[in-house]
Amino acid sequence: MMVLLLLCSLALALAQDPCSRGNHNLISEPHRSSQFQPEVTDHLLCDNGLTAGWYVFDNNDEMPTSCVTQYHCGTHFPLWMQGSHPSQADGIVHRKACSNIYGSSSHTCCDFSLDIQVKNCGSFYVYYLQTVPACAMAYCAGNKKVCDVGGQPASGRNCPDLYPKLTSMPVLSKPEVTPTKEVRFPCRVDYPLGQPDVGFIVTWTVDGKELLNQATHQPVQTILTGDSRTAYLDATKLKGNLGKELRCNVTSFHPSLGKSIRSDSFSSNGYWAGIRVTPSKINVDEGGPEQTVKIESTIPIPCKSLFATECKLPIQLAGLRNPADASLSGCHFDLKFDNATGLYSTSFKVKATRDFIKDHNHVQEIAFKPVFDFTHPMWSNYTVNPIMIGTTDKEHGHCTLSGDPHFHGFDYKKNYNVYEVGDMVLYKSKNQKRPFEVQIRTWPCGSYNPCACAVVAREGNDIVEIDMCEKRAGVVEAPKVSYPSGHHLEGTTVSRDKSGKYFYINFPSGARLKVSTLISKGRHGHEHLPVMNVDVQGPPDDFGSSEGLCGNWNGDDGDDFIGGDGLLYKPSSVSNFSKSWMIPTGSSMFYQLPKYEQHLAPKFEYCSCKQGAVDCTKVGKGAINPSKPKDGTVISGKNTHPRRSARAYTDHYPDRDLPVDPKMTTRRFRRNAAASFPTPSGITEQQARTSCTHSLMKSSLYSRCHRTTILTDMLDGCVEDIKFSDSKEAFELAHMDAFDSICYNELAKDPINIQYTNGDPVVSSSILSCPNQCSHNGNCTGGTCHCNHGFVSSDCSVKVGAVPTIYRIRGDGLCDIRRRPCRQASVIVDNVIESTHLVCKVTPVDLSDGFPVVSGPAVTSRGEFLSFLEVQCPIPESHVMKGLSAAGFKVSVTSDGQHYSQESLFIVADGYCMKCTAAGVCTQNPDSCFIDGVCYRRGDQSSTEQVCDPSLSRNDWSVVKTVKEIDHYTATFSGCRCPYNINVYDCACCQNGGCQCGEIQPNQCTDCNNKALCGTNPGLFPPPTY
Repeated sequence: MMVLLLLCSLALALAQDPCSRGNHNLISEPHRSSQFQPEVTDHLLCDNGLTAGWYVFDNNDEMPTSCVTQYHCGTHFPLWMQGSHPSQADGIVHRKACSNIYGSSSHTCCDFSLDIQVKNCGSFYVYYLQTVPACAMAYCAGNKKVCDVGGQPASGRNCPDLYPKLTSMPVLSKPEVTPTKEVRFPCRVDYPLGQPDVGFIVTWTVDGKELLNQATHQPVQTILTGDSRTAYLDATKLKGNLGKELRCNVTSFHPSLGKSIRSDSFSSNGYWAGIRVTPSKINVDEGGPEQTVKIESTIPIPCKSLFATECKLPIQLAGLRNPADASLSGCHFDLKFDNATGLYSTSFKVKATRDFIKDHNHVQEIAFKPVFDFTHPMWSNYTVNPIMIGTTDKEHGHCTLSGDPHFHGFDYKKNYNVYEVGDMVLYKSKNQKRPFEVQIRTWPCGSYNPCACAVVAREGNDIVEIDMCEKRAGVVEAPKVSYPSGHHLEGTTVSRDKSGKYFYINFPSGARLKVSTLISKGRHGHEHLPVMNVDVQGPPDDFGSSEGLCGNWNGDDGDDFIGGDGLLYKPSSVSNFSKSWMIPTGSSMFYQLPKYEQHLAPKFEYCSCKQGAVDCTKVGKGAINPSKPKDGTVISGKNTHPRRSARAYTDHYPDRDLPVDPKMTTRRFRRNAAASFPTPSGITEQQARTSCTHSLMKSSLYSRCHRTTILTDMLDGCVEDIKFSDSKEAFELAHMDAFDSICYNELAKDPINIQYTNGDPVVSSSILSCPNQCSHNGNCTGGTCHCNHGFVSSDCSVKVGAVPTIYRIRGDGLCDIRRRPCRQASVIVDNVIESTHLVCKVTPVDLSDGFPVVSGPAVTSRGEFLSFLEVQCPIPESHVMKGLSAAGFKVSVTSDGQHYSQESLFIVADGYCMKCTAAGVCTQNPDSCFIDGVCYRRGDQSSTEQVCDPSLSRNDWSVVKTVKEIDHYTATFSGCRCPYNINVYDCACCQNGGCQCGEIQPNQCTDCNNKALCGTNPGLFPPPTY
């Protein structure tokens, strides 16, 4: 039994002995010799694929026991054994395998080590080796001289090559286009020509993986023999593999020995093949500039055209996850050849959308749609790599003025009053790249403090004006929207609500003005006093860069009152602060317009690239204001004639020639600076404060903002208005609207109150206020008035069955065909609403007997609702020619198709010849001539250099010696484009080769070679009289 046990133990020991056959593996690699130093092109040995276990080296080679420096043993970091080899009696011993990592600076030559074991098996050593952690690191074995890689172990001095020796890596060049318009990648093998029996196998990898032929699923390869040294890859083979790094790989062989004996594979430089988007990550903030993203194809775009510039590849964005967060300069692009760079490229701009919402910072992906509609198969279904975009949220500013007028600035939110009369800077950006300014005009409201009655705002070349200032005592004014610069708006939109009392100006930067207009009945309830509230939202661009009555917007309410003179005023010195922002008479944008500057015109659109939809519009220009009304009526750009052009032939601005009564201001403005409580009617300060509190608590949004300080901040201004107006009702609606405006602005910043429709942010109806507080004649629900019985209109301001009342027709109902087409009558009328039944009835009348007599049937046509006080009525063609003739029309208006207003007279005449009154009495103008059936003004000249001089003859031309030759160059009628402002048509029209004198003498022409004559002659064309 004991013998059996001993035999079993012996068998078990032999089975576990690493010296026994089958208990170790053989490593056969002659280049592990410590004498072998690899060359640059040699494939370095690496034992990272070696499984831990017992190994024997070929030829019983032993690991060296002294330091082996870098780049020996066929590797970068050779491993040698620290310590001596054991005797047979020692059995298995533990040692360290060391490597020199730090080169010549290493002190131990053992900067890195692995635990190994070794055993003396008599005629050889067996080693227990570990897997190395990284490449290129390998164990050394032996110290024999060996041939270079590609040769055999040394046999004497003869080292025959098994395959051609490559001394450098292959070179992959840029892709090229063949004469047949094919794209290919050249891979060049650097090997001398004229060598016999050489061959090379060229294969390809994309991102390290072997490129396969999609038809055969075999590697794509080319065999080069003889003097062939360049292999070409047809770009169609890259289908499905674009957007990856391409390399060519070369192995060499002797054709006489066959391809089975060949060198290691040598890889070329890499070439990224596809469409590269740079940078791959960007960050933009709502107050900062846009960032440029470049799209560039590293592969030529083939097409059949003879010209590379005609070849293009369409690229389309797939859309943003949150399209409201960023705006792009486009969603569709064409990659085209750029002669300057020789690349196929394009670019687009990314801008953080000024969304006016506190929605924090976001990171999202800009993805691209797969390429489907390009004929070349290489691009089929290729998807460009996405880029990441980060957007940084920024605060926007808010400033309001209301009543007569009371301000709440960007930073200083407490009430402060501005009691100056005139034109003032409300808000101006100091950003030179984006000229932006808002100016207001204040006007005396009855016998108390002034009110804002007009506003003009500019961004870039866009200028919008809303004016309802009274020009004459007792004349009712309606808000008039105009675009005075004369050109079409370049991204700005203007709209109004259905009530016709609220107007919205939305600028491309996201800056927004809400202008509320109303007529106050005054202290005694029978006045018509125009009052305007202005609500301004400033974009983040202007933070730290704004000035004006709204304050120095920088987040610090302590320095808001920096005046136009650069001085810092205290809140107690608001009067001096406001005076510093007054604009000298005649210098504001109400009088002088900035010149059109081409560099301010939008150079590209911004787009909202949504999933499945693209919205590109200049209106956005990188801003989406959720407060922008979605269902408002856009006020078209038809009022684009220059506001102050005396000769712009248009039916707009019919009041432009009505004189302002200079006595009205003095008569109306008798502000009692010493007003006090109790008021003349007995209102005490406590009663005023109680009335204001109750009024503000009835505001549409009071329940949403009752916990804020808005009511407290507004009370003082409301009480002040009651003190000066001696009326609790005069400004009540103005203050309630201002409360809602401030409250709404705060609520609209909160993302919880924002809903998204088709990717666009829209303010929730739960925080919408109702127009004009429903005029106290209805209930407000979700921004919509539900009128009490007996009232209609969107703000419940009109009684059912109320008959419209015409106050006047603009231009006093007189229309001069020399100055206007006379096809539109702007009717100032009360008790009208926007409806499908808004109709104008026009009845022709004969004026030949000195008074109007009906001369034909009435014609009805659809009226255009301009505001709560104005309807534009079409006028039939009058057939009034230049001469002694006039035509009249009686105009009336209805909103319900049943109740028509009283009739008002509209007269069409030749202003040169006829002088008409509003009552329809027309006589010949004594300062005109009627010659050959045509009317002429005093000073008009005939082709024979005779003039109209009514003092000499009213029926024939006269000879006047004072007429100078300069008239040879100046046409009789002026109204041509001015050379100093292409948007103005006030300048003289030249004839006979004459040139305009320019800005100094805009109504005269002269000899082009002698402009010094400008201004030396009398003005021959005085303004016409009416």
